[in-house]
Amino acid sequence: MGSVWKLNSFINLSGLPQSEEEKARVLCSPAVKSVVCFCLGPEGTNISQAARRWIQRLDIVEKSKVLLFSTPEECLVEARKVKEAGIVAVFWTCAVYAKEAEFFFTNPDVLPFYFQEVMRLNFMQLATRRAVFNSLEVQGGSFVLPDSWIIASHPSPKYLVRPVYSDENIILVNSNAAAAKHCVDLFSHACITTEKARQIYNLKTVHTFGSPPMVFFGGITSHGAQVIKDAFLLK
Repeated sequence: MGSVWKLNSFINLSGLPQSEEEKARVLCSPAVKSVVCFCLGPEGTNISQAARRWIQRLDIVEKSKVLLFSTPEECLVEARKVKEAGIVAVFWTCAVYAKEAEFFFTNPDVLPFYFQEVMRLNFMQLATRRAVFNSLEVQGGSFVLPDSWIIASHPSPKYLVRPVYSDENIILVNSNAAAAKHCVDLFSHACITTEKARQIYNLKTVHTFGSPPMVFFGGITSHGAQVIKDAFLLK
C-alpha cells in the first residue's frame, strides 16, 4: 500500500507581467516601494555588476540596493526573509552556475529566471600579486607559468586554466572576487578573477581570457511575485 504525499508545484504565473516592458513598468511604479538585490560577493563579481547594470537600465536606482553574500544559496535564504509590503527581493544567479539546475528544481516556490540581464563578462583573467608578477620569466612574448602554482578559482571558470593546471593545483572558492582576495591574502599564487576585482585588490594581469556575453538571472520569491502581481493590477 502506498503513502499519500503532498508534492511541490511550481509557482503560479497567472497575474504576473510577462514582457520585459511590463516588468520594468511595474518595478518603476509607486506600488513597488523598494527593490533589494541579493548578489554573490565580495565586491567585484560579475553577478553584482550585472545586478547594478539592471537597476540602472530600469531606472530604479533611487529605490534599489545591492546586498552581497557568500553563495547564491545564501542569497535565496536572505531574499526569502523579505516580507514587507511593497518590497521586492531579487536574488541573482548566472547561466553558468554549476548548480543552476539543482537550484531551480529544489526551489519550485520561487521564479529564479524572472528577470534577465545580458552583460559581457568583466574581462575574466588570470591575475597575481605584483611581487609574483615581477618574478615571472618571459619567453617569446609570453609568461612562463610555474607548474607548482596554486590557482584560486570559482568552480565554474576553473576549466580556463586546465591546459596548464590540473584540479590538484586549483583551490575552489565561492566567487571570482573571493578568488582575488584569496590570492592577495597569500593563500594562492594566482587567481581567476574579474577586472574590477583585480583593481580592488591591486593585482597584476598575467593572461586575459576575454569578455564574452553572459546571461544573468534575477529571481523572485513568492512574496515578491505577489507584490508584483498587486502592482500590475493597478496599472
